[in-house]
Amino acid sequence: MSIRFLITAGGTREYIDPVRFISNASSGKMSYALARAALKAGHKVTLITAPTALRPPTGAHVVHVESAAQMFAAVKKHFAACDCLIMAAAVADFTPAKPSKTKLKKDAGTKPTLRLKPTPDILKWAGSHRRVCTAHHRPQIVIGFALEDRNLRANAERKLHDKHLDMIVANAPVAIGAETSTVHIKTPSSQWLEIPAQRKTMIAGRIVSLIQGKETSGTS
Repeated sequence: MSIRFLITAGGTREYIDPVRFISNASSGKMSYALARAALKAGHKVTLITAPTALRPPTGAHVVHVESAAQMFAAVKKHFAACDCLIMAAAVADFTPAKPSKTKLKKDAGTKPTLRLKPTPDILKWAGSHRRVCTAHHRPQIVIGFALEDRNLRANAERKLHDKHLDMIVANAPVAIGAETSTVHIKTPSSQWLEIPAQRKTMIAGRIVSLIQGKETSGTS
């Protein structure tokens, strides 16, 4: 059965002024690998991507965004049409409260202060707005990623439950930009599954297979 995937990718850019922004080191490799794995398995993919150096996978419907707000708007626009959302993007937690409309100048003796405000919690929104099972529609699956430098499993499991997810995929900062990664996967009803260091392409295929299994069983 074909699954309509909605996958987010890359690290968002939160602009301080027209030419400067704060961001993170996400390469988007895992997200793009997931998109390719889903396409290879015969599924449909909409890829919402922040800027990366990667070439979008052939066959995917690609939506380009920059900021967390733009990614949130794109997710809301395409969410209803998907069967499975994979939020693998590194969405900034904070954005400048009042970005400057003109380039900030470096004046002698000045010490500018950057005030930040929280960005929308896209994953939590999706977890609370997903479609439930009806006579005409299957339930949506919502999957999150967690990058943790401490208490990896405990923090990731808290995210799994707090955001009402069907699956959490957790890894450590060493995975950023790397070709290989070790990931830890959990659903609300399963024990932790660890996939030792493998290429992200292989991990992506494994995750897509797990999602296909959830679709076949009809569980969430």
